[in-house]
Amino acid sequence: MGNNPIEEFTQKIERASSLSEVLLPKEFAPFETGWAFKIVKQLKEQHKDDKRKYPEFKTTQLRKIFTEIKEICQRKDKERLYLLYPKLAYSKGRKLIPDNFYKLIVACLDKLKTSNNEEDFERFEEFITAIVAYNKYEESNENQ
Repeated sequence: MGNNPIEEFTQKIERASSLSEVLLPKEFAPFETGWAFKIVKQLKEQHKDDKRKYPEFKTTQLRKIFTEIKEICQRKDKERLYLLYPKLAYSKGRKLIPDNFYKLIVACLDKLKTSNNEEDFERFEEFITAIVAYNKYEESNENQ
């Protein structure tokens, strides 16, 4: 794995035929070695390196997105899934979420909107849950 896990994982998702093919808990969930942890780590480090280019990745903003995604996934609600695109674009435009994280989530949504596989929705929800958890973990470590 290179030094840009977000871009690398986004490309892996784009190449996959389904989300559940890529979003395997053994690959995204492990502490320090999983995709979710590495993505959060990159988001935190890129903000430290260039605060103007990369907005701070705050748990409050992430939780707003997470809550919406969780409801969409639990209901398999493709109508609301489409409405998430402009909300994410707004957050990106306001510099509330970094561009590379926006692209990652859009790649996942692009796979979900054409999926009829329940497992895709479940895995996406689990993946986002892992990102929220590791982001909170990193924030608590920063404040010590």
